[in-house]
Amino acid sequence: MVARGSVRMLALLSLWLGALLASQASPDCTHPPCRDKLVAAPILQGRGSGAGVGSCDGSAGKNNCKTGIASLPAVADAPQKQHRSNFPPQPPKVAGVKERLVQLQRCMLTLQESGGAWSPSQDSSSLGGILALMAAVLTECDLHCHSQALGAMAQRLESVAVGREGEKDLLLLLKSITQHPPTVAPQERSHPQDCAEIYRLGIKENGIYTIQPDLQRPALEAKCDMETAGGGWTVIQTRRDGSVDFNRTWQEYREGFGSPLGEHWLGNAALSALTSTGQHQLRIELEDWHQQKRQATYSNFRVAPEAQRYRLTAREYSGDAGNALSYSKRYNHDGRSFSTNDRDHDRYAAGNCGQYYGAGWWFDACLAANLNGQYYRGRYSGVTNGIYWGTWYILTDGRTGERYSFKKVEMKTRPQRFLELVKH
Repeated sequence: MVARGSVRMLALLSLWLGALLASQASPDCTHPPCRDKLVAAPILQGRGSGAGVGSCDGSAGKNNCKTGIASLPAVADAPQKQHRSNFPPQPPKVAGVKERLVQLQRCMLTLQESGGAWSPSQDSSSLGGILALMAAVLTECDLHCHSQALGAMAQRLESVAVGREGEKDLLLLLKSITQHPPTVAPQERSHPQDCAEIYRLGIKENGIYTIQPDLQRPALEAKCDMETAGGGWTVIQTRRDGSVDFNRTWQEYREGFGSPLGEHWLGNAALSALTSTGQHQLRIELEDWHQQKRQATYSNFRVAPEAQRYRLTAREYSGDAGNALSYSKRYNHDGRSFSTNDRDHDRYAAGNCGQYYGAGWWFDACLAANLNGQYYRGRYSGVTNGIYWGTWYILTDGRTGERYSFKKVEMKTRPQRFLELVKH
């Protein structure tokens, strides 16, 4: 069905586009591939956003100028191995505004040739697609920066779209997206900050996702636990098979190492950025070689910036594994700086705890806990340099003197108010 006023509205759009294209387009960018996805629109279930990135298909046989958005990721058969690299799904980068203008012009021509028809019953609204491209052209911002405003406006245009009322709405939209640019530009925030944000946006499956804790640093891959104790956890450390050596340098601990698919350390720079604002939780999960599992949760967790040597805050303990991070006055990891084999920031005057125990950690003088210790398959003897948690119910065999290292360890963090935010 052709909505009344749609032809006039298309003419108005064409005039606007022609003026922009005349000033922006150049011969070397007049024919970008029609299949290029120029904007990504996370139209999430239950969010009430009515406009997706539209499909400018026109009629059968015409160029498919889809600006497309992938649906929410499907549930993985093996979520721990599922690579959810981009959320929302990120489009291929284009050279700039000129290509977006040309793409918009092609979609406009296709829509005009089809008689200016659009219908809310279409899988993706053509009008919504045009509005998305207009926003992208005017602000060089992906659609998620405007999703709510564009959604409401597209729905109104589709239902009203009659004479001067439709034109008025269109002009108001153009004015709003030019005078009120998005608070966060795509080059600053192209990925969610953490797994809690991904969960709040509707993705609730465990997996590997791309997050960007620090706007000044590249995005990175992280393992997200979306099930334990309400979900929304960004996993910052995993030990499970000894495949990764945790005796690393200061720089390696800063940048992170290993793979979130297996054993890894997310990185102290990322840890600091993740916990830099608001109050965060730290959850530590331990499993020994007798299938015994326990956990320790700290409701006040923070890692300071590098200038403060990634100093640890871990307070307000709860759980059944014991508070090994605040074991005693001498062995108190809370408030301590991070140390590695090449950066000695501990409180042990006679040596370097990081060198002696072969790990990077928030050492005191030296430890009541060290989850980055060497991976032993159960029993070992000699220096207590295994994966250690000093309040575990059994750590040393009193008869043989042998020590025990853990089979699995996982450290994860999320905002303290996460559950409250999810409910609202």
